[in-house]
Amino acid sequence: MGIRPKLFLIFFFLGIAPMLLLSVLLYWNSVRSVEALLRTDVERDATGIVREVEAGLHKREAGMVVLARSPALLNYVRDRNSARSAASSNNSRQPLATGNLAPPAEVEAEIRAFLRANPGQYNSITCLNPARRPLFRAEPPSHVGESSLEPPVKFQTEDFLSSDIAADERVWTTTEPVPLRSALSGEASGAKLRYTIPVFTGGDGMPAPRGALIVELSQDKLFEQASVGRVDEVAQSPAQASESSNSRFILMLDRTGQIVYHTSHALRYQSVKTEIIPNFADISSTMMSGESGWKFYQAENARWLVVYRPVSALGLSVAVAGNHTNAVKGVQRLGWICLILSTLFGLVTAVVLTGVVGRMARSIERVTEGAVAIAGGKLDQRIEVRSSDETHLLAESFNIMTDRVREQIARETESRQFASFMRLSAMLTHDLKNSIASLSLLVENMERQFHREEFRADAMKSLTAATNKLRALVAKLSEPVQSLSSEHQLPRPVDLVPVIRHALKTIAEPVRPLHQIETELPETLVATVEVDRFEKVFENLILNALQAMGAQSGTLTVKAGPTPHGEVFFSVTDTGPGMSEEFQRTKLFRAFATTKKTGVGLGLYTCREIIRAHGGHIDVESKRGSGTTFRVVIPSEQKITGHG
Repeated sequence: MGIRPKLFLIFFFLGIAPMLLLSVLLYWNSVRSVEALLRTDVERDATGIVREVEAGLHKREAGMVVLARSPALLNYVRDRNSARSAASSNNSRQPLATGNLAPPAEVEAEIRAFLRANPGQYNSITCLNPARRPLFRAEPPSHVGESSLEPPVKFQTEDFLSSDIAADERVWTTTEPVPLRSALSGEASGAKLRYTIPVFTGGDGMPAPRGALIVELSQDKLFEQASVGRVDEVAQSPAQASESSNSRFILMLDRTGQIVYHTSHALRYQSVKTEIIPNFADISSTMMSGESGWKFYQAENARWLVVYRPVSALGLSVAVAGNHTNAVKGVQRLGWICLILSTLFGLVTAVVLTGVVGRMARSIERVTEGAVAIAGGKLDQRIEVRSSDETHLLAESFNIMTDRVREQIARETESRQFASFMRLSAMLTHDLKNSIASLSLLVENMERQFHREEFRADAMKSLTAATNKLRALVAKLSEPVQSLSSEHQLPRPVDLVPVIRHALKTIAEPVRPLHQIETELPETLVATVEVDRFEKVFENLILNALQAMGAQSGTLTVKAGPTPHGEVFFSVTDTGPGMSEEFQRTKLFRAFATTKKTGVGLGLYTCREIIRAHGGHIDVESKRGSGTTFRVVIPSEQKITGHG
């Protein structure tokens, strides 16, 4: 997977996904918060309605008690009491002919004042004498106008219906001046509540004859007053009751499931068990059982949060519904806007980032291709990056590094060429020095041995060999490239004994009068070597031994022979001053390291390289004051052939 898909996935999972998740969480939190606020508000309304209904009932009941204890009413009831004890049947629908006169003016004034103080709240007031016969019935007008005059009150003194004078039987036996309340009834004209209040003509609780007041209270006015300010508008139809344009509706049920009050007039005084309010059965059954709580109600076009509370005094349950759909609509809209904007922002950012990363990736690809080409040896490769970011600096750094590498390689090439030339010069110088040393030894012995015939013959041979070597050195200097390329020959089986004896004769024999020469050589000693190179090894080791002993008389010992492991060896031992352990460990066999005042330090180094090239090794044993022994071990002909 490339860097762009990886970066996009990283940005998505670490950027866009958390942002979307945060938006969803914020939206969910906001909905829950709005829902909690809505429930708190609706619960406050439901509790307030219950409290105001109960407070309104208490206030009206107190007013009824005050009216029943009015002196004018007490005197009127007492005066109108007769000894007649005939009572009409309470269940009869026939008019009762009583022949009562109109109540006195002060009684009428009391009744008018009571109804005027509570307009629209009472349907009728009926007064009964101790004989349970009606004295009068007062009814307020159906509609109260805006006139400042006293509203006309209709007083009826005859032709009563039995339902109009049906009093609560407890009123004739109670000793407390309290209103006796009957069950709430819902009729076409509205919800009514009937109270019966005792009128104690002899004083409160006295056994004297008593009358009674029957007051019909209109609950619609009470419910509407308790609901004022808690609904935005009153729905006018069942369909409007669930429209999402309304933010509240209020519903009151009695224990039988009848709707005694609803903000929609069309739904009042009907049974909630019918399908006039779909999907409300679960809530209505809980309300009819007198429980408190809250639930959601799904209407056709909106979702409502319904809080219900019982009104114990009336045996009712009040439900206040808040429009949950309307409440969270703004939050939902804002949540969707935030979600869409977050997604768009994330996608735009991802596209921009992908473009930027793509441009960077292309620059990195160019840098990578250039680096691969440089690593492959194309040091003239240039990396071109047009961007101004870090990849441009990286490309320039690669270009600078390449330039420096080219310069370094050029310098190293020159250094290697110069080193090769110096190596060739040193080797030729070393060979030249060896030849000069041989001639010097020969010249030194000529003064003492020239009179000997055999010495002169050996000296001529030595001079001829030295001359040939010097001629070969001059040829190498004339053609250094050819000398380096064809310096070595192929190894071949060679008897090393004649080669060793020739080296001894050429180098050691001229100094025999000064040094004692001892040899332990077999008749033949065959090994697969480059004879010219190994001749130099013998000459170097013998010459070094003689030079180590110097002008002091010493013994040169040369040994050779086979080893128990099928190899061949030869060793050169001198009785010179020896070497320190530090020199052997750190400088011996290293190029340009020597203990001689005039040497260049390439003799032993060259010997070791030649021996290693033939698969052998060279060892040294030396101590200060005890001389030095160099031992060379190389594979024999048979061993090399066996492995070949």
